[in-house]
This record gives sequence, C-alpha cells and structure tokens, in this order.
Amino acid sequence: MQVNYDECEAANVDPEKIKRIAQRLSKCGKELNAMGLEVFGGSGIGTIRQSANGDGSLILAYLDGIFDGGDGAAIEGNDGLLRGEY
Repeated sequence: MQVNYDECEAANVDPEKIKRIAQRLSKCGKELNAMGLEVFGGSGIGTIRQSANGDGSLILAYLDGIFDGGDGAAIEGNDGLLRGEY
C-alpha cells in the first residue's frame, strides 16, 4: 500500500484520510485473496468473485461505490504527477 502525497495535494484531498481508506481496502483485499477470491471492477461496478475454472467467475457480492476497471496503466504526466489511463 502506498499513498502518493504530491498527487493527493494536487487533488486537494487529505493524504492521511486517503492512507486510512487505502489501508482498509488493502486489508480487505488481502483477506479475500487468502480465501481465493478477488475484487473485480468493471464499468463502475465492484464485485467479489471466485474463479470457476473456465465457466466464468462466480459473483459472490456486489459492492457499493465506484470500482472502475481497465488495465491499471499509469504514467508520469508533464507536471510530474502520476496519472492513470486517459
């Protein structure tokens, strides 16, 4: 888990609040991984899934909030800040 402080400042968001949220999400991700599960984000919808060995993942739960998908690419912008897909 890593907080990007410069990017938080540029977004006018409290980096300590982001850190606490990121820690909670990371803890949940580790718990799910230990159970053989994953959080999947796509089209803004988050789900908890279990691989069904080629039959399509079993969707165990839907999550509240926005969970965007994509390949997770990131690049340093002209301003030196880390930027996601665009």
